[in-house]
Amino acid sequence: MIFMKIYTFTLGSFAVNNYLVHAADSLHAILFDAAEDPDPILEKIDELGLKLKFLVNTHGHGDHIAGNKKIIAETGAQLFIHAQDHPYLTDPYLNLSAYFGEEIISPPADRLLQENDKITLDTLEFRVLHTPGHTPGHITLVCDNHAFVGDVIFQGSIGRTDLPRASGQQLIQSIRQKIYTLPNQTILYPGHGPTTTVQVEKESNPFVSD
Repeated sequence: MIFMKIYTFTLGSFAVNNYLVHAADSLHAILFDAAEDPDPILEKIDELGLKLKFLVNTHGHGDHIAGNKKIIAETGAQLFIHAQDHPYLTDPYLNLSAYFGEEIISPPADRLLQENDKITLDTLEFRVLHTPGHTPGHITLVCDNHAFVGDVIFQGSIGRTDLPRASGQQLIQSIRQKIYTLPNQTILYPGHGPTTTVQVEKESNPFVSD
């Protein structure tokens, strides 16, 4: 069993969940997604004396990358995203922010991720699962019995597929082949809403039928 500290911040007008994580015996941290107005995240990093090493975007939509620039400027963290979503960082039309009256442009990524890549942070190792559907380069990050799933699956729901470059067929395939094949006790940390588990979703999610 790996012991990690996980802090959840629900921020911005789209109520995005941002997850600050570090090993229980280390002050090196990783952040999954960075919504607008990320000051509470920066305050927690400062309060705990953490060194943010990595910022990982689960995907490139504007609500999940709006805080990238400020987080990176304040912490010097390296930015990771899947190769297929890298163009979203600097294209306000791809990341959809232009349609909401604000053109979000993130710094470019320091590392482009692919399926089965590993992100190592001291005693923590996060495995990259490519889980497309909501976006072409959406990823899930798995460490032990924790999975940071972004907008692939929510408690009792799934990510939107009525957006440009989304695919309902791909999304359901990602859930069945990547999420539902994780151990039943795996805790799912979604980009919006409360946590859930693989078992709960397999048994009750109405959007993913057999």
